[in-house]
Amino acid sequence: MKIIVITGASDGIGAEMARQLARREGAQVALVLAARNEARLALVASQCAELGAQTLVLPTDVSLEPDCRALVAATAQRFGQIDVLINNAGMSAQALFDQVKADDLVWYQQLMRVNLWGSVWCTHAALPYLKQSRGSIVAVSSLAGLFGVPGRTAYSASKFAMTGFFEALRAELITAGVSVTT
Repeated sequence: MKIIVITGASDGIGAEMARQLARREGAQVALVLAARNEARLALVASQCAELGAQTLVLPTDVSLEPDCRALVAATAQRFGQIDVLINNAGMSAQALFDQVKADDLVWYQQLMRVNLWGSVWCTHAALPYLKQSRGSIVAVSSLAGLFGVPGRTAYSASKFAMTGFFEALRAELITAGVSVTT
């Protein structure tokens, strides 16, 4: 059985990935669904279970390092392995930088905690299991992580950082047999 962890699985891209994986893999997959909204996670889990997948719902705030480590620990305790980590949790932001007040720059930090650090912390915690399974890491980024977009300075910066991190990690893990897809 393949064990797949998906952050940001309560809606949007994460929820749809979970449903498509359940549809494609059925009983051959266990989906660990992580996000902050437990009620929406439960709905996605029930949809995936109807398609034959095993599910585990773990409320997680990826902007908190202990939550990321707990997500991986609970997954390993339940299934004993991790084959795929999909770093999908993220948040968007839009503002012209010269119109952002100094007191409001704290949301730039929050964006980095979610979009970059959440992925870094989850990946770091899961890496021993991914090396053991010769698994895969997926980092859901954006074109804004390749090209600066006006009005999206914070978002672009977080996704550029994410892209750079996972590009470098791909090169580091090639000999370990762990694939990294951005």
